[in-house]
Amino acid sequence: MTRKRQVLRIAGLIAFLALALAATPVRGEAPGQPPSGPASDPGWVTGGPYRLKAAVFRSATVSAAPRLVVVLHGDAPFNKPDYQNTFAARVAAAERDVVAVALLRPGYTDPQGNTSDGVRGVTNGDNWNATNTEAIAAAIGELKRRYHPRRVVVAGHSGGSAITANLLGRHPGLIDAALLVSCPCDVARWRRSMLELTGQPVFRGPLDTLSAIDQVPGMSDRAEVTMVVGSQDKVAPPALSESYRDRAVKLGKRVRLVELPGKEHEIFLEPAVLAELAALLGAPPAGDPAPAHPGKTRPVPPG
Repeated sequence: MTRKRQVLRIAGLIAFLALALAATPVRGEAPGQPPSGPASDPGWVTGGPYRLKAAVFRSATVSAAPRLVVVLHGDAPFNKPDYQNTFAARVAAAERDVVAVALLRPGYTDPQGNTSDGVRGVTNGDNWNATNTEAIAAAIGELKRRYHPRRVVVAGHSGGSAITANLLGRHPGLIDAALLVSCPCDVARWRRSMLELTGQPVFRGPLDTLSAIDQVPGMSDRAEVTMVVGSQDKVAPPALSESYRDRAVKLGKRVRLVELPGKEHEIFLEPAVLAELAALLGAPPAGDPAPAHPGKTRPVPPG
């Protein structure tokens, strides 16, 4: 075994031990249980049987039919994610006529101690399953009823992009465009890659989950999809995005791939990624004023 492989295996063992300690299945409030706050609590959205934490940001000026951006974080096996909030806030600050909603995925807890209902799993691809995908789909449907958007764009990072890709195939009329960043879009190949990288048996064998690449035939031919991956990404190697793109294009889907030279896995907040999101949003209404305070935004009640 080469020294490089030994180093990778040792790093993988450390990561797995952290995973085992940090990724015990976590549940939020049980489905059907009364919410802890008022029924109109602005920080939550219903997704099927689940109650999911949401952080909502608006542009300085928002029309009656804004552009809706929904943001999904990655699997975050070692921390409590909130970078989805940063992404949503930056989009709302930079773009006109936008409502940006960062969703805390089922079973996850954020740094403020809020926990979405559902099961987090062990973050080995298990939580990209049909239950969680359908919960996110229902939450987006609820957000559409609240905001009556003229365009819906979903941006997902890593495991969040896998769920976003599942949505494209299972609910082809739900969203207009998607940004898939650092996507592990082929579960079987991704798990083999992670097994080779870490040597950990948690990535061995089949898994009862959804694989995004299998959902491609169900995608709408009209949906616009941009994929972004770092050329040095070892967690979700570029080949996974390339195979998804190739299959989609072969079937007549509107999918393009952008590779960022020298970048690794944690690229969601890169300016180049935010620029691709802006391109997917399309143009705001003619004469719509620019944000009053560029670079700043604030969370607001949904609806």
